[in-house]
Amino acid sequence: MTRADEFLELYKKLEAIVANNYGHHKEGGSVAKLGRRSEFRHIREELDYIRDVRNLLAHRPRISDDYVVEPSEGMITLLKKVIEKVERPAIADNIMVKVDDVISCNKGDFVIPALRKMNEKAIAYIPIMSDGRVCGVFSERTFIECTISGNYKIDDGTMFYEIEDALSLNSSNVVKFLFAERKMPIDELSDLFDEAAQSGQKIGMIFVTEHGNESEALLGIITAWDVAAAF
Repeated sequence: MTRADEFLELYKKLEAIVANNYGHHKEGGSVAKLGRRSEFRHIREELDYIRDVRNLLAHRPRISDDYVVEPSEGMITLLKKVIEKVERPAIADNIMVKVDDVISCNKGDFVIPALRKMNEKAIAYIPIMSDGRVCGVFSERTFIECTISGNYKIDDGTMFYEIEDALSLNSSNVVKFLFAERKMPIDELSDLFDEAAQSGQKIGMIFVTEHGNESEALLGIITAWDVAAAF
């Protein structure tokens, strides 16, 4: 089997998988649709090139029984990787920061030491936990708003349960925090960040639980950086 024959077989396999997973696409076929998906956008040009080579091999007559072009090993390798990625799409569980590596606090922890740790580690948000579940979020903005409002007196002896009302996940109209199930595909996670940005909001964190319910134990967190790194 020549590399051209292998290439055509792999392309046919990719088309079938994409059509099965995402449905057919009338404008340019299944592979064209794949290039429009967020998780493959970074290799859209390569996918277009692969599609051009496929069309050349499939629709141009051979010369002396040879194909007019011979795909490179690199193109074959890329095609195999794309097939693998479509067959086994990345999910939240693959890209999240595991809960054991998440810097968090409990309701009975002191506020000021947590604030110092956030500054040292350049952390924007700290989940506040209760029995393994997320019950709130603390940020530097929370501290400033508490101080300015005069509703809370925060000193070295203040614990998080004393400012519990200010730790709500829905306390800000600009920054929001979402929950997602551990099997949510990465393209859907990316869409959540895109939709928030389009509406003038920002997702501070996505908390990953088994089924995406707030009442479940935290398994990990995802930020926009985690999604970007996965792509």
